Amino acid sequence: MNPLQLKLQRKISESSVRGQTGSCWIWNRQISNSGYGRMAVPTRDGTLTESAHRISYLAFVGPLKQDDVVQQTCGNRLCVNPDHLILADASQHGDAA
Repeated sequence: MNPLQLKLQRKISESSVRGQTGSCWIWNRQISNSGYGRMAVPTRDGTLTESAHRISYLAFVGPLKQDDVVQQTCGNRLCVNPDHLILADASQHGDAA
C-alpha cells in the first residue's frame, strides 16, 4: 500500500463516525448540495475536491478511472464504508457523485 492510500485511509477514518461492525461509516465533514460527502485532496497542481465515497474507494479498494461511478450499496449518500462501495454502471445510476 502506498503512503497516499494510508494518508487517505486515516483522513477517512478521522472524518467519519462508525457504528457496529458492518454498519455505515457516516461522513461528518463537508457535504455537497446533492447530499454526498466532499473531501479536499492535495495534488501537485493544488487541491482537488472530490466525493468522499470515491476517495474512500480509492484509499481502501483500489484505483479509479475519472469516469468510474462509485455507488453506496446501502443507499446512504454519506456512507464511506469501503465494504458498502461498488463500481456502478453510469448509465444505470444517473445521480451518483
